[in-house]
This record gives sequence, C-alpha cells and structure tokens, in this order.
Amino acid sequence: MADKTHSEPGTPGVLSRLAGIAVVAVVLAGIYVGYQALQVLFPPNTYETAMLATVADTVSADGVLLFDETYISGSGTLGYLAADGERVSAGAAVAEIYSSPEQAGLRQQLTALNDQIELLQRSQNTTATQLDSLRKERSGALYDLMDALDSSAYDETAQGEENYILAQNKLWVITGEVSDFSAQIAALTQQSAQVQAQLGAPTQITAPQTGYFIRSTAAGRLNAGTDDILALDAAGLEAYLNSDPELPLDGCAGKLVSGFTWRYVGLCSAKEGEKLLGDNGKPLTRSVKIKFPGQMETPLKASVSEVSIDEASGLARFVVTCEVINGDVLRLSRAKAQIIVDETTGLRIPIEAVHYLKEDGTESETQGENYIPGVYVKYGNLARFCKIDPVDSAHPLVTDGDYCIVMPSSTDKTKTISEVLLYDEIIVSGQNLYDGKLL
Repeated sequence: MADKTHSEPGTPGVLSRLAGIAVVAVVLAGIYVGYQALQVLFPPNTYETAMLATVADTVSADGVLLFDETYISGSGTLGYLAADGERVSAGAAVAEIYSSPEQAGLRQQLTALNDQIELLQRSQNTTATQLDSLRKERSGALYDLMDALDSSAYDETAQGEENYILAQNKLWVITGEVSDFSAQIAALTQQSAQVQAQLGAPTQITAPQTGYFIRSTAAGRLNAGTDDILALDAAGLEAYLNSDPELPLDGCAGKLVSGFTWRYVGLCSAKEGEKLLGDNGKPLTRSVKIKFPGQMETPLKASVSEVSIDEASGLARFVVTCEVINGDVLRLSRAKAQIIVDETTGLRIPIEAVHYLKEDGTESETQGENYIPGVYVKYGNLARFCKIDPVDSAHPLVTDGDYCIVMPSSTDKTKTISEVLLYDEIIVSGQNLYDGKLL
C-alpha cells in the first residue's frame, strides 16, 4: 500500500482562531485610535451650572484688640455666676469662692435644679391656640440640634435641647397628656432647698462697676496699655506683636469691659492696606466687617479709623473701630483678623466660558472695547449666546480663582444687561459655538 501523509489533528483550526483574534485586536485598536482622534478634532461640549456665590475682598491682618477694661480681683476655687459676655450691674455677684471641691459640685447641682424648675414653669405658660406653632417650634428645635451636632458646635446643643423639651412639654399640656407640672416642680424645689442648705453661703465676688463680664479662664490681657499701643507705628507694632504680648489673668476672677466700643489695631502688607483707603487717600468712609478666622467666624460691622502705610517696610498699620460686643470678642486679646472691605454676590461663571462677539456677530479671540461679552447657554438642544455686563466702574471685575462673578438677569436693565439666569447650563468649552447651534 502507498504511504499516506498524516498531519497534526486540529492545526488549521488553531491557526484560524489565532488569526481571528489578531484581526479583532487590530480592529479594536483602530476604533480606539479613531475615537481619540475624534475627541481631539471634535471635542465634546462641557457644561457647568451657574450658581450664586458671594466673593469677599478681604485684608488679612495680625493685631490686638483694645477694650476699656477693669480687672476683678479674686483667686482660689472659683465658681462663676455670670456668663461670658453677660452685662452685669455694679455690685452684682459674678463669682464665688469655694472652700472645697464638694462645694463646687453642689453649686453645679443647684444650678441644674433651678434650670429645670424654670423650664417646667415656662412649659405651663401656653394656650390651646398655639398647637400649630408649637409643632413648628419643636421641629425647628430638633433640626437646630441636629445641625449643631453635625457641625460639632457642641456649645449650642444645650440651648437646642432646652428649646425642644420646652416645645414638647407645651404640646403635652395643650393635648391634655399632662395637666401641669406642679408635682415635678414641687419635688425639684424641695431638692433644691436641700442642696442650698448643704452649699451654705460661699464668699461672693461682685462687679466693681457696670460692664460686660468675661472669666479669667476664658481671656487674657495685653502687657501694654492702650495709649502705648496706639502710639506705635508699623515697625513698632510689628516688633510688639512678635514679642508675645498676651498674658494670663493670674490672680483675677475675670474682667469687666465698660461700654460696647472696642478697637482693633492691626498690621498688614502695604498693598493690602491700600484697600482700606478711599480714592482720596483717606480711610474708607463706608462700613467694613471684621472677623477672626478660627476663633470667631461671624463678621461684625465696623469702621476704619486710621491707616498709615510705611513704604520702606512694606507694611500698613490701621485701626478699626467696632460697636458690637459679645462673649466671643471679649475672649480675644491678640488675634489674626480678616477685614472684609467689599462683598460681591452674583453668578459664578468659569472665566474660560466667556466669549466676545463683534458687531457683526462673529467671535473675537481677544477682548475688545466695543465687543459684546457673554456666554453660551444650553437651552434644550440649542446653544444660545447670553450677554453679560462689560467690565466698567459699575461692574468691576470680580474673580474667584478660575471663575468670575457676573450679575444675574434682571428686569431693571439700568443695573445690568446680563441675560444669564440662575441654574443655566453654561457651555464651558465646545467646538465652533455660535448662537442657535444645534448641540
């Protein structure tokens, strides 16, 4: 018999599969390269929603706070009867001296009992017509309490808890679930009398004059007088701030601040100091705001009293006067501050989204004096060109990083010609944009 040629079984099939895989890989690679080329040649539109924002023009400074203050003598184991920032009359008890730690604990217990009695007495002062409003108060107090917990503002939780319990107690009285709280008040009053008998009569420390009180454990004092600090120039103030001028209130129960006017003597760069000057080179006549980041975030209305710029040192010394006082301010002696010179509220628009059209409707690559500024906005599946105000004295350029602040559209066209609305979808980037383009 003639010899027959034999081949490995399945060889043609393996080669076919390998060839198919190679073809698929080449096709996929081609699709990927083509997609990337399309992305480069015809980039997709990107959008950003126009949102309201407030941008503050601020001056960052370091300085000291000057109060008309009097120190209250007192030492030992102290318990305070007045809160920080509380206004007290001359002769009023602000603290007391305890002979033992147990006495301090009894005072805390007595205060807590009296607070409970007062809360229950207020809970009975209600009428049936308050049902809806009390439900709203209870809900509001609960939300405030949750917000305080979420923001770690634990010093505000006690007030939120009290407001919630008060509203709930009043609802129980109105709905008839309880008739009154007389039994609880009587029991607490008896317990309070027992604690008062154990407490005795600790030696009290009284206010020497009328003023705002602050505890010695919550505040310090400056090692120089007000007149001496106000006499310092920019270089002298810099040296004083670098000398660690704040001292503890040793040997004092606290201090009293008379009046409600205080001053902040600050130091900033000469360039930022110019923001505190008006066009006439004198201190701003309009109001400013002052806040202390990390210590007191709520801005307070103030006025600029003095500004002196030292070109040689590149520093500016200024004095800001404020007539708003509270416990947070009274705790400060030396502090970094921000002076808010101006605030602008408007729509936050990416700077790269702004286009300039010529009179014939064609787009310019650069800004021109008579060119119309605006942005393209997505309306349905169309791109529409919406004007914004040109930069002028009435509409100064206000930026926030890579964004600018523009006025939202208004019916009063004497104030703005802007056509952009809140929540408009701004086209940040796109290919060959024009008014009416199909997206």
